[in-house]
Amino acid sequence: MTFQDAHNFLLTLSNLPRKEYMADPKKCDVYMKRLAFFLDILGNPQQHIPHIIHVAGTSGKGSVTAFLHSILHASGARVGSTQSPAPSTVLERWKVGTSHMDEKTFIRLFAIIKKALDTYARTSPFDMPSYFEVMEAIGLLWFSEQRVEWLVLETGCGGRFDTGNIVPRKDAAVITNIGLDHTEILGETKEEIAWEKAGIISVQTMAFTTESDPALIRVFQAEADKTNSSLEVVSNDTSDVRVSLSGTAFTYDNQRWHIPAPGAHQALNARLCIAVCRALSISENAIRSGLEQATQPLRMEIVGKNPMIILDAAHNLDKMKTTVAALTALAKDARVHLLLGFSADKHVDEMLEQLSGLQPVKIACTRNTVHALRKVADPALMAASLRKRLPQSHIEIFIDLADAFDWAKNDLSDNDILLVTGSVFLSGQIRAIVRQT
Repeated sequence: MTFQDAHNFLLTLSNLPRKEYMADPKKCDVYMKRLAFFLDILGNPQQHIPHIIHVAGTSGKGSVTAFLHSILHASGARVGSTQSPAPSTVLERWKVGTSHMDEKTFIRLFAIIKKALDTYARTSPFDMPSYFEVMEAIGLLWFSEQRVEWLVLETGCGGRFDTGNIVPRKDAAVITNIGLDHTEILGETKEEIAWEKAGIISVQTMAFTTESDPALIRVFQAEADKTNSSLEVVSNDTSDVRVSLSGTAFTYDNQRWHIPAPGAHQALNARLCIAVCRALSISENAIRSGLEQATQPLRMEIVGKNPMIILDAAHNLDKMKTTVAALTALAKDARVHLLLGFSADKHVDEMLEQLSGLQPVKIACTRNTVHALRKVADPALMAASLRKRLPQSHIEIFIDLADAFDWAKNDLSDNDILLVTGSVFLSGQIRAIVRQT
């Protein structure tokens, strides 16, 4: 049994009939009930993790998860975390300390999971768990085996009925902000989406957010009141922020802080993490050290210099706004080149409008090839839309993202910037190519 054999087997779970959260998300708790039944067969590993921080939000949840993991690791704790979706390989979905799960461990855990699935099929009153539910179970099983003291759990989509909400209790629930994304699943208004994400606030939990909209804060406060929890709204002031190639400097609570990730929005994410960790009595030294050492794949990740190559996973309007702002702060007089690819269910035309403000000299329009069944935006339609906005730019279409990357790099000068963005799947595949060279 190889890693690919094991992973492919789990992917084939999608051919079994079942209710699917991503297809039928209308506040149906059957997803949680069937995952709970499956975890019970596995010995309820989620109950053996002492401390849990749950992170949700439209934008920034991946960065906040990375910051919190790094801070807790710097404090000396044994910490695990999840990232969804994973940057380049599914194994990067789970991390303990400074290491991700390896193939040998995945294969071993798969054997346990496969046996448990047979037991589930013979005894459960529910339909079969989904691929995503099983992957959550694999992570919880590994974290329990690894005896992590802290788990930073990033939601996959939403919160209230997301698989991560199966954990029994939390030390903190962190909601970064609310924007219009996954509206076909979470709701068409920000208030509906806020209600879904507020569902991670469990009984007697400390909740935190940097959301500033009073109407949305009221949604969070109502959930906090219902669960006898506290809610702290962290100021989203980013007026005193300096962005450079070395990262981002900012002021919080009359102290100067630095993080390696570029972008004013990352200062906001860091402020949120400082507030959370102070409330959890993490030392100031660990907070500062953890922030300074944090790594964030595909969050304006600089993987090449002279010329600069940046990999980014912005895939909604809020994320793309911060990506454009961060690149504008870095670019100054540099020529900008773009490599773009999007999932089909995103606000592609609006994001192309945002990116057009960078006045790129070259644009490669392509697609990710990692998800055969996931629809992507048509590169030809992307190119047509961009040519109307940017008649002076050199725009080409590529079906193979590797060819697009080669073309985009071809005539870069030392002072140029190539930004790869639009999809975590696209940038993740390019990241794998970069790491192989």
